Amino acid sequence: MKNLKHQIIHGGLGQIFSYPLKIISADVAWKRLARTVLPVMFALLVIEGLICYFRFTEAQTPSVKYGVLDLGEWNMDKVFEIAGEWEFYWDDLLTHQEIKEGSQVPMFVNAPDKWNHYEINGSSLPGKGRATYRIHVTGAKAGIRHGLRIQSMATAYRLYINGALVAQNGSFGDTEFAPAYAYRPQLGEIIPNNNNFDLVLQVSNNIYAIGGMWEPIIFGTYEKVSAFDRRISIVGASAMTSLIITCLFFLIFFAAQHKEKDMLILSSISILVLLRFLTIGDAALIALLPRTAIGSVGRLEFMTSPWTQFLLLYFVYCAYINLVPKWQVITLLAYSIGLSLFILLFPFDIVTSAYMMINYNLLLVIAIITIHYTRAAWQGREGAPLLLGALCLILLLVFYELFFEDISTGYYLLTNLHFEYMAFVFAQVAVVALRYRRAQELEIAHLKEQIRPHFIHNSLTSIISISRTEPDRARELLVDFSSYLRGFYDYDQDEQVCFSQELELVHAYIALEQARFGEKFRVEYCIEAEDFLLPSLVLQPLVENAFVHGLREKDNGGTVTIYARRMKNAKVCVGVRDDGIGFSIKSIPSRRGVGIENINRRLSRLYRTSLVYLAPEGGGCEVYFEIPYKETIKYEDLAY
Repeated sequence: MKNLKHQIIHGGLGQIFSYPLKIISADVAWKRLARTVLPVMFALLVIEGLICYFRFTEAQTPSVKYGVLDLGEWNMDKVFEIAGEWEFYWDDLLTHQEIKEGSQVPMFVNAPDKWNHYEINGSSLPGKGRATYRIHVTGAKAGIRHGLRIQSMATAYRLYINGALVAQNGSFGDTEFAPAYAYRPQLGEIIPNNNNFDLVLQVSNNIYAIGGMWEPIIFGTYEKVSAFDRRISIVGASAMTSLIITCLFFLIFFAAQHKEKDMLILSSISILVLLRFLTIGDAALIALLPRTAIGSVGRLEFMTSPWTQFLLLYFVYCAYINLVPKWQVITLLAYSIGLSLFILLFPFDIVTSAYMMINYNLLLVIAIITIHYTRAAWQGREGAPLLLGALCLILLLVFYELFFEDISTGYYLLTNLHFEYMAFVFAQVAVVALRYRRAQELEIAHLKEQIRPHFIHNSLTSIISISRTEPDRARELLVDFSSYLRGFYDYDQDEQVCFSQELELVHAYIALEQARFGEKFRVEYCIEAEDFLLPSLVLQPLVENAFVHGLREKDNGGTVTIYARRMKNAKVCVGVRDDGIGFSIKSIPSRRGVGIENINRRLSRLYRTSLVYLAPEGGGCEVYFEIPYKETIKYEDLAY
């Protein structure tokens, strides 16, 4: 018989009770997968959509083939980058006329690109040097004003169209100490006399370990190119403003909450992204500090990379305890310090020769941080899924930039916005907002917990007092009080309860008070609205306040009136009125114990309102509050 019972309990019943646990485990697993997979899929879809859009628009634009750009099928409503097979003359700065009259045989190279990728006689070209690029344009619209925007190449160049100088950048022979103001994006124009012309670009590099035509020349009608130029300025100004605002936001948050170290880290990340924004693309720093050496601007850009990586990892280390090993933080800190010394102390051309190594390390570190965020999301850490999506965007865009060089106008706009880092900063702002909301919820829960011991203590005191003279009555009250407590603690599951439920708690309290003080206290009800929701445990403290401060000090007792009525402004008014000793304005604070202050703070948090005190003409006190009327859901009996 015992063995049979054992089999039933540990066999059949054990399987029955283990089945819900399996369902719960499966549900937890699905939630974990959703927290980790969905952010990654979102980032992939965003990047894939952007890349497809860039490739689609790029495929619709003319390209250079064997040194010829045919504008015959060009849609003049769009600007495009001049890219393709340019004529290339190494170690010569040739003019339009010299190319036409000379006997030099050009090589055809894909440009824009770094000329270090080109080979002559089986050898790669050095970074420093000079060269001439040329294309012949056909199918142009004679007499129409065309525009060209030459991006910031950080190398010296001269751009000629049919021998006329259109734009220039820096001076040939410049070193890293040349003033930065000479290296800015240029906006040029041309009105061709016929349907063809030659475009010649002379490039000289004595600064970087990498030379060549780095960036594309944007071409189109002058109006469209000017509009593109303004768009870049607007995008840049918007990104800069957003970074400054978020940086100040994190700093102010840290100043108010010194324990929130991660806010200081995020502010530092915003500063580094802002510095990177100021030194690449249109290089807004040059406008602020025009006399700065071009090499110093480049060093500053290089410095932002290792420290951004370190702060991103250090943020995860501080924000999510026991997730990132300390040795990783120390290792990356040592790497950042070492790389910073290398950038500051070594010649600039040697520093720039390590450009790809620095970027590969950036990709590796971002990948490690993304793995940490994946673990945090899997564990259900606060805000981790949102930040995981942002880190995936950074990882994918860094990977795309390293292995898939994109020179499209759309991608250029995206890089000017620093889309990936902006996504991380904005994601963190959202996480701070969620954290603030969670803090509010915890504070409200704490305020509710303050009421419970306060009420229970007073109720037990009343029962103890009755037990001295009426033990049977005290036992009855303890039974009622026990039943009341079961309902009382059910409120943990819901912030709002039906008014009728709240009224039951009031009935229980009144029964205890009347059992203690007899008919000295009378209660009247004026309930015109009942089926609505309100925060739990807000009415009983008001009734208690009326008994304690209004009626107990009155010799012949008095009456407490509890009312609830619906207002015309889609609100409901709930209040308690007594005809006790009354109060003066100065005595209001004495009527505000733990419960009353608690209610005020909860009403302020939930509805941006508070309790209102009135002194009725007949004496006594009235206190009420108004909240939005939200009707309870009524469930009809179900027939089976």
